[in-house]
Amino acid sequence: MRPRVAFHVYPTAFQNPGGGEIQLLKTKQYLEAEGLSVKLFDLWTDKLESFDILHTFGSVKDALPMMEAAGRAGVKNVLSTICWHSLRAAWGNFGSFKTRSAAVVRHAAKVLCPFVPSERKQMMDRADVLIPNSKSESEQLVRFFQVPKKKIAVIPNAVDPAFAGAKPDSFIEKFGLGDFVLCVGRIEPRKNQLGMIRALSRSKVLFVLIGDPVKTYPDYYQACRKAAGDNIHFLGGIPHDSEMLRSAYAACNTFLLASWLETPGLAALEAGLAGAKVVITQEGAAPEYFRNFASYVDPNNSSDILGKTLAAVVKPKDALLQNHIRQNFLWEQTAKKTLEIYHNLLRNTAS
Repeated sequence: MRPRVAFHVYPTAFQNPGGGEIQLLKTKQYLEAEGLSVKLFDLWTDKLESFDILHTFGSVKDALPMMEAAGRAGVKNVLSTICWHSLRAAWGNFGSFKTRSAAVVRHAAKVLCPFVPSERKQMMDRADVLIPNSKSESEQLVRFFQVPKKKIAVIPNAVDPAFAGAKPDSFIEKFGLGDFVLCVGRIEPRKNQLGMIRALSRSKVLFVLIGDPVKTYPDYYQACRKAAGDNIHFLGGIPHDSEMLRSAYAACNTFLLASWLETPGLAALEAGLAGAKVVITQEGAAPEYFRNFASYVDPNNSSDILGKTLAAVVKPKDALLQNHIRQNFLWEQTAKKTLEIYHNLLRNTAS
């Protein structure tokens, strides 16, 4: 018997879609390729009693009431946590000293007092299974939220195999740019585009940014534009499933993602599968994914970002990272693991 599964996410998620929303949609697509029907939960018409499993994406407190309602209805809760805590990321946030200090205090409270109730901890407690994207994320769930290890099943993030066949021609023809460094992602403090811009504006390397500014950080976007030299190009957002985005990855020399944290960064996986060299943050789960096939940078060190990016640019491309991603991080593989979790959850409930 196939599980009846509904996907759920916090209400504003798709107003500024990013990696978490791609993870949701791709998981749905590839689960359905495995023969499982997945419903995007419609709060206007759907009833929780119609499903066996409510799978929530992201540990955002606004999703908690639906998880609680699912529990009351006898529906099993699966939570893809997409959660990371970092002191450096808290301090590196964009804003005033007061804003950054408050973020540090919140992080310290979580480290020192993991037993203190919070809505995010309630989500962890309510879930029957938690699915982090990495071993290091799972260790944080145990440490910061006192989650029992037996409730955790690690499933890595993944990438669509279509990126492996990307060609550079369409992008080069439209934008007239070649041999450039690329960054793809929403323009927001966590992604640290400002730090990358400040680092690369001191060079002659072309730096291309694809992504829309997050509306809640207008000052951050303006700071990025103000810091940009003539070698920095803002192209705005390009649809994720478009051939043009795949072409951009294929056209770039090196992909740069010196963000404050990544778990691990879907865009970096996509770029690597398209054949780009990757320079990525040392913060978060990226080293678990990219191992020795990428260069790692300190997001708070402009010289490190610049030096390692320039070193990557002059290195010849090879297929080592591309093959590593193809063998380990495709959506088909993660969908099979997710389906197995669903079956095990319902089987254990029935026994």
